[in-house]
Amino acid sequence: MDSTTTTANSKWVTIAIGAGIAFAVYKFAPGNHVKGAALGVLGMIVARQIPYVNTALAA
Repeated sequence: MDSTTTTANSKWVTIAIGAGIAFAVYKFAPGNHVKGAALGVLGMIVARQIPYVNTALAA
């Protein structure tokens, strides 16, 4: 396994952990406002992976 593969795997593990936490909050939160916030966080996690959106968010 080379360092490029390890770096890519590490990136996906980080994304999966963040998405898993956000989904768990969405699934088990009692209030709709908390569920909406969790979906917003999930949307940002996904948006950070799209190159065009990532550069727009960085500006």
